[in-house]
Amino acid sequence: MEIRYLGLLTYSDALGIMESLHQEIVEKPKREGVLLVVQHPPTVTMGKRELYDDMKIPPEQLKFKGIAFHKIDRGGSVTVHEPGQVVVYPIVHMDKLNKSVRIYVNLLEEAMISTAAQFGVSVTRDEINPGVWVGQNKIGAVGIRIANKVTKHGIAFNVTNSLETFSSIVPCGLRGRGVINLQMAVDELSVSQNLPLARIDYLKVEKILAEEIHKLLN
Repeated sequence: MEIRYLGLLTYSDALGIMESLHQEIVEKPKREGVLLVVQHPPTVTMGKRELYDDMKIPPEQLKFKGIAFHKIDRGGSVTVHEPGQVVVYPIVHMDKLNKSVRIYVNLLEEAMISTAAQFGVSVTRDEINPGVWVGQNKIGAVGIRIANKVTKHGIAFNVTNSLETFSSIVPCGLRGRGVINLQMAVDELSVSQNLPLARIDYLKVEKILAEEIHKLLN
């Protein structure tokens, strides 16, 4: 499976690349899968569960705050993308994966759990809601779609992003739950252990996470 690092790219541009690759693999099922690894400018996406009550700011007003808005065909409700968040879109034929959808989602979550563990942070699953958590705070989201037996969309893992854009929504429709990034979780751990604070290298985390997904899906 190929890994493509796209850097900082608008959601529209990344979506175009993803859809093009998705169609290629639909037409050529034996084609090698691709992991698109990207960051997005501030963006809110709404999945197939169109729950506008989860929007604290009407979609048409987001642009005045410099936030893009997209309605898309993945599962789930609303979520946020920001610079400093690792986004990975696996595009692969399910026949090549040879795994159930449930196992596929579990492997995406496992990659985020394993990545956080390399920085000493304990991340867990929620029995009801997809994604991964540090306590009651969400650090990684999963939202996928499988069309014509080929995966698209994927995960978003908070690393050094500001989390400011999350104030525009109820993340994934879960009231009473917060959000956190890996830097904050590492800082909290350092303070609790009376250790000096250390800045996380975003690109290092990006590479670790992409390679974890690559390993687990191969």
